[in-house]
Amino acid sequence: LNLQNFREKRRERGGGDPHMDEKSVSHIGIEIIETKDGFLFECNNHIAGPYSDPYSIEPLELAKKLEIDPETALKARLQAIEIYESRELGFDELKETLGLTIKRDDFNKVITFLCMISAYSESDQFNISFRAESSTGKSYIPLELARLFPREDVVEIAYSSPTSFYHEQGEFDKEEGVIRIDLERKILIFLDQPHDQLLQRLRPLLSHDRRELVYKVTDKRERGGLRTKTVIIRGFPAVIFCTGSLKLNDQEATRMILLSPETSQEKIREAIYLRALRDGNRGEFDSWIDSDPKRKMLKNRIKRIKEAKISDVIIPNSEKIAERFMNQIRGVLKPRHMRDITRIIALIKSFAILNFMHRKIVGETLNGKVIEATEKDIDQAFQLWEMISEPQELGVSPFVYQVFKEIIEPLALESCREIKGCTRTEIMQRFLQLYGRPLSRIRLDRDILPALE
Repeated sequence: LNLQNFREKRRERGGGDPHMDEKSVSHIGIEIIETKDGFLFECNNHIAGPYSDPYSIEPLELAKKLEIDPETALKARLQAIEIYESRELGFDELKETLGLTIKRDDFNKVITFLCMISAYSESDQFNISFRAESSTGKSYIPLELARLFPREDVVEIAYSSPTSFYHEQGEFDKEEGVIRIDLERKILIFLDQPHDQLLQRLRPLLSHDRRELVYKVTDKRERGGLRTKTVIIRGFPAVIFCTGSLKLNDQEATRMILLSPETSQEKIREAIYLRALRDGNRGEFDSWIDSDPKRKMLKNRIKRIKEAKISDVIIPNSEKIAERFMNQIRGVLKPRHMRDITRIIALIKSFAILNFMHRKIVGETLNGKVIEATEKDIDQAFQLWEMISEPQELGVSPFVYQVFKEIIEPLALESCREIKGCTRTEIMQRFLQLYGRPLSRIRLDRDILPALE
């Protein structure tokens, strides 16, 4: 690349990347420009690049091309990595980066990732419930994303009865005679739970009633019969609940964002190729994804978010959020909308936390910094909410809503009978035609139809 082309690219970028530290760059005497093809370095009319992966830049090679000393070249490489890791991330960038190991499911993976990011807020965590048939990937998405986060912040529970959760996760305080569970800034993932009994016990926790919650549980002893124990749960975790049960109580539906994995032919086809690569040579596959620069960038970004200790996010003119939300509602306002607006605000704050290095610090508390959200954070959050809002407002899982829109409603409209409708047999036949797999009568009668009713 000649010097003239380099300067043209610099003019296209408006004089350089808006996120880089100009003093640091000028101090080492090297100009660094990030383009769509990678990083370009210029020093005394010598040019190196573009480098698509800043982590793999060899300082000695860079020093030779720019005719500088290796120490200065190393500083230039570190500066490029800083620019790369500090870039602003939105829905499209997250979708592309997370797509390395999660094919399609664009809004599902982005919302789940933001849910995990919300764990690093003071009290704006939100909850997700994946509800769908078996083998659709409802556990895969949160488990795969959890690999990006520090292990000490993620609690994965394959199965837990309501009582065993308190005993397993807590530590006994001898002085006060209580079991203490610290869930401050934790990500709680429940995998393939057969029912919602545990969620029913955790309702005050999911709705953030108080930072410290006192539970009274019974413990059956071998000889002494039943004994009451006191459990104190502290903090608000980000909770992700995965279950094959499609029927849910309104109490749980209003406390969680309901998601269902995509089951399109394109997604299944790409997932088959991905699974073949993973299972064919696990070592090579793990090396491949660990060496991906975007994945490295995201993991380092998460570490920086955790170290930043952000206590709160301020949304200026927040009354406009309420007006925008109410303008999108179809029909009359419902009590559940009071919780839906909280979820949109949590999404806005999660986007702000994700890009905290570009957000204005407006204060500081004992627990950390206070930053201010931007219009971009608000627009991104509403964009996400519009993708999932309809089943949320109806209180059904996206899978159940999909069955209604793609099978039951078209069958009813095609009917020539005086009273439009369709039979259970017709629903099961059309399900098999569309999705290539049978729908059991039990699943239809016990889960899908009661949810729709």
